[in-house]
Amino acid sequence: MSATVFNTESYQYPQNFADIKPKLERLQLAIKKLEANLIDADDNVLKPRLRAELGLKVDYARELNPNQLLAATTIAGKALVIAGAGSGKTKTLTYRTSYLLENGVAPKQILLLTFTRKAANEIKSRAKTLLVDTLSEDELAEDTLPTSKMLNDITSGTFHSFCNRLLRQYSGLLGINPRFTILDTGDSEDAIDLIFKEKKYPAQTKKQAFPRKRTLQNIFSTSRNRRIAIKDLVEDSYPDIAIHIPIIEQLAIDFHEYKRANHLYDFDDIISQVVRHLKTNDKFRQLLQDNYRYVMVDEYQDTNIPQKQLIDLICAPASVSLMVVGDDNQSIYAFRGANYENILLFGETYPEASLIKLEQNYRSTPAILDYINALSKQITLGYQKQLYSNATITGDKPVFSRGSDETREAKDIADKVVEHKADYDYNDFAVLCRTSFQSNYVQLEFMERGIPFIVVGGIKFIERRHVKDVLAFVKILYNPNDTIAWHRILTLFKGVGAVTATRLTQAINSDDNSFEPLLLPKFSKKSPQLAPLHSTLSKAQQAQSVETIIELILDFYIPILKTVEENWRERSEDFRVLKNLATEYGSLDDFLENLALDPPNDSVAAMDTPEDDNNDKVTISTIHSAKGLEWPIVFVNSLVDGMTPHYRSLDDFEELEEERKLFYVACSRAKNKLYLTAPDYFASYSGYFDKPSRFIAELPADKVEVKSAKKGLARLASADPVWW
Repeated sequence: MSATVFNTESYQYPQNFADIKPKLERLQLAIKKLEANLIDADDNVLKPRLRAELGLKVDYARELNPNQLLAATTIAGKALVIAGAGSGKTKTLTYRTSYLLENGVAPKQILLLTFTRKAANEIKSRAKTLLVDTLSEDELAEDTLPTSKMLNDITSGTFHSFCNRLLRQYSGLLGINPRFTILDTGDSEDAIDLIFKEKKYPAQTKKQAFPRKRTLQNIFSTSRNRRIAIKDLVEDSYPDIAIHIPIIEQLAIDFHEYKRANHLYDFDDIISQVVRHLKTNDKFRQLLQDNYRYVMVDEYQDTNIPQKQLIDLICAPASVSLMVVGDDNQSIYAFRGANYENILLFGETYPEASLIKLEQNYRSTPAILDYINALSKQITLGYQKQLYSNATITGDKPVFSRGSDETREAKDIADKVVEHKADYDYNDFAVLCRTSFQSNYVQLEFMERGIPFIVVGGIKFIERRHVKDVLAFVKILYNPNDTIAWHRILTLFKGVGAVTATRLTQAINSDDNSFEPLLLPKFSKKSPQLAPLHSTLSKAQQAQSVETIIELILDFYIPILKTVEENWRERSEDFRVLKNLATEYGSLDDFLENLALDPPNDSVAAMDTPEDDNNDKVTISTIHSAKGLEWPIVFVNSLVDGMTPHYRSLDDFEELEEERKLFYVACSRAKNKLYLTAPDYFASYSGYFDKPSRFIAELPADKVEVKSAKKGLARLASADPVWW
């Protein structure tokens, strides 16, 4: 093996490796067993699937490479498709959808689960185009192949939207109220805080403050998604608040009971409730198993335990076809509850499953792929894969450079953007960071140079205060039991505090969810706005469209917004988005469901720039937000050990592995050029870090070109390079 770029002996190995060794051995065994079921894409396998008598209209063999073709035409049994970065995963799923339909599978028997509605719609839209383009004019007139209507009969969407649909559709069979509302993360935090204050738990210890509502919500969610007892989770990950474990455990119980009593479901409930009913309700389980005979799951490496259980329960019969697609090297969402073990243990769950690999890369140059493959070999556990390209031009090796400090590092990035601008547009560049604050110096430098850029991240549309306020009105119209929405609205009014809001909410619920208690003297004297609120809600109840409801609410709310926000004009621009969305839905439940489970990403106010300048900007993004995207030129910055990987991961083997995968994801976004940068040091309250990232240091020296930016010198990496 060629020498590494840096002496890696000085990097400490995670302390807990010995503790998790049995788990790693189990995972390795499962991987090995499934690797034995790898299918080769040879003619003996493929030719029978494309025979003329099948009457296939689409030329699958011409459009797909052999392994994509293998995956698209494997429609029986269980199968795992390992789709390497840039290997055409979406294209493969599109053609598989088409192949199923051309083989006579009823659209209603197909279930496609993805992590965004956009991904599901893209696959269906492409499949529609694919099928329609094969038709002659006569066939189009006769409508002989599946039309868009048939494709609409395919059940598709995110896990949450699918389960939400099931809970409402089968509410009678499951014994639940179909008019529940969905709490987003912020709503859940508010509910936890409200319960804590109302229940008046024992006085807190002076030694340690009680955790904030955001921490509590994260503990409850992580505990459920990872199937870890709250006590164990707190002791392991939040030791400073372990003294509060008894109260935290009771609060979790009270939170669950509060949601059930008020017909509220948070994001975790939506999936876990379906899983619970699938386990206990034989009729419900049989219905789904009979309905969905062909199941496809995208980005399987991002699934959590409840999502895996949902899939396994529906696909338990051997006759149900299941194909999951993903890349174990890109499992980077443990902080959201994703369980990397799901994809590695697929062969343990389904011993007879087939394994298919997509390794031909259509994104990156061979030189970048060489580096990415070297990174892949450093990942301890995973399916064997070697990405390759048929490109004839090798391209440039990735370049690693160090600046004297973060300011110098940012200047070097800006210099490269300016240098390449003659051959590229600004939107061909991306700066990817481990955490958002690492882009601060880059943003300042770009502003000084006049380099246009966008920053991916920030507060999502659905989480903006004024948007949540308006949606709270809509929620109580749909579900008057939604006490969190009531509290949000009532406490907007001067004179109405938390205590009055609680009493008024209780009065409304006791009065059969009537709005009349708003007019009771003991409440109305608290605020002159309660009577107009009653009038607005009463009118909205009688409105014939969602659009009219939104207009009535805004007429009432905008005067309030003017009194609490100086930038109310800018904020009110977001309401155009709500109005436009309202015209697309015929009912409040559809409107609320889509906003909660698949909200718009951008504020219209943030997009108020000239159209000709709107798109040509450098992208600055966290690596997590960049997953699934690509750019011709990519910069990955702050590559100092302790920043990338993050210092909190250094003592935990699994967390360090995920950090390594995060770096892999960042590098695999690059098409033509990859620049890796680092300051000489990074100092903060967390410590002083001055070693280059181990993810660079552990690779063979011939995979990367090493340059010194701060001295203006350039030097190819050797077996023993100088780190200035």
